Amino acid sequence: MQSQDIEIFLQLARHRNLSRAAEVTHLSQSTISKRLQMLEEKLGYHLLERGKGLKKVELTPQGEAFLPIAERWQELLREAHEVSWAQPRQHIVIGTVPSANMTFIPELCRRLWNRKPRLSYRTISLHSVEMYEEIEKRTIDVGFSLVEQTAQSVAVSPCFSVPLIGVRIRQGGARKVDVRSLDPEHCILVPWGTSYLAWHDYWFHSGKKPWATVDNPLILFAVIEHKEQWAVVPRGIAHAMLATGRFETFQIDPAPPERVFYKITHKTPRSSVALALQAFNEELAGTIHDGFPDIYTDFRDSRPATPTRRP
Repeated sequence: MQSQDIEIFLQLARHRNLSRAAEVTHLSQSTISKRLQMLEEKLGYHLLERGKGLKKVELTPQGEAFLPIAERWQELLREAHEVSWAQPRQHIVIGTVPSANMTFIPELCRRLWNRKPRLSYRTISLHSVEMYEEIEKRTIDVGFSLVEQTAQSVAVSPCFSVPLIGVRIRQGGARKVDVRSLDPEHCILVPWGTSYLAWHDYWFHSGKKPWATVDNPLILFAVIEHKEQWAVVPRGIAHAMLATGRFETFQIDPAPPERVFYKITHKTPRSSVALALQAFNEELAGTIHDGFPDIYTDFRDSRPATPTRRP
């Protein structure tokens, strides 16, 4: 397979439009169609759906399965070219969860950019459980998972924790609220993990269901618009919501369990990755201590107490 064929497929998958892919790759539509057909012949299966009436490019099931392979192929090719450079730069691939992308990851990336020598990086958003498999496959070099599990080739360590607090439309309400006074039917639930869900089910077991459940905290910025609505979010996301001027936060008594981030790496990283990880760990420590001292608890400093339940 040729790298240009892979790039054509990726552009088609990204834009789902033949003319746009042709514009990006600076090729004619006929050339793109021919090159894609050649790629399919080499693979032995179709990558795109073909048929009358299709207004946009659609991937076949085989095309969907081939997409992550093509992305890895392109990344490996880029790394192969780096080997020929006189001074190969340090590079690291970081796996993150969406909530991390809203809080400490941007600051960490800024520090990696400003470091001398600069540490180049690539971030990939993944679910917590997926990261373990990607670490074992060496697709990512380090990940921030919200799940602690055992994997043969993966080193796992608690990195830091973040408190969960309540958020609602700004109304000048009490800064501390008894959990039993909260109406679960007005809750917009974000499933922050098994520990939080266990806490939620313990306190809200009356049969009343949350008003809504969302899997992306960004949605909260738009859907919380009535005074009776409330949600529970990590303190870092709460700070971002406060910055809009529309929201206020409140402490919940008893508090939900803190959300723990686990740093995971391969037990035997490649030599080039091991050097990059040393630099990465320095900038990560600086990010947590300097950028978010009022949000995160670093496990190297202290271990938070286990929250207690009250009947």
